[in-house]
Amino acid sequence: MQAEVLNHLMMTPDLDTYLDLIADRHRRNLIHQLRHISNGLTTVDALVDELNRGERAAGTDGPPDREDLAIQVYHTHLPKLADHGVVEYDPERGTVQYLSDERLEAVVDSFPGECRDGSGSS
Repeated sequence: MQAEVLNHLMMTPDLDTYLDLIADRHRRNLIHQLRHISNGLTTVDALVDELNRGERAAGTDGPPDREDLAIQVYHTHLPKLADHGVVEYDPERGTVQYLSDERLEAVVDSFPGECRDGSGSS
């Protein structure tokens, strides 16, 4: 099924949109986290905490300050994912609901594991 979805995407401009969405390792990591939450609903704070833990565990060059990371997630990454229908994001309540997208997931799953879960470099 994944191969069929990818083959179809190769013939559409949607592929560029999906590649743009996952070009940033933080967004890949957010998508990875959200996909593995049983009901897909969580808080922004929980996502930021997990993202921050992952950055520290990966030992990337100077993991970002949690506050800086939170600002990026609140003001850049979640709005971009919401604009493309990947999440429902309520900044006032601080909640995020993942909206499963078979095409996006096929693109994410086609990358090596270290890229899929956001632990690889971008």
